Amino acid sequence: MNFFLFFVMFMPQFSYFCQGKGFDEDLIKLISDAVSIPVIASSGAGAPQHFSEVFYKTNASAALAAGIFHKEEVPIQSVKEHLLKEGIEVGI
Repeated sequence: MNFFLFFVMFMPQFSYFCQGKGFDEDLIKLISDAVSIPVIASSGAGAPQHFSEVFYKTNASAALAAGIFHKEEVPIQSVKEHLLKEGIEVGI
């Protein structure tokens, strides 16, 4: 049996938590440029364009959100469709 150890830096920005104004792109860029492990942007998304913005403006490997989906503020499918239109690969 093979086991793989996978390290990522998970970046929840608590000052952006549940604000819906977008990710803290300055902080995510600072960290993602400085480390050699994947960085996951978290906290702050409130609209589909927030996801494409964080990928265009930083070196984040992934972005996540929960609140906007749990509260049904933004359908998951609309985020995926937006990212595909922007040329960003997503899992369907």
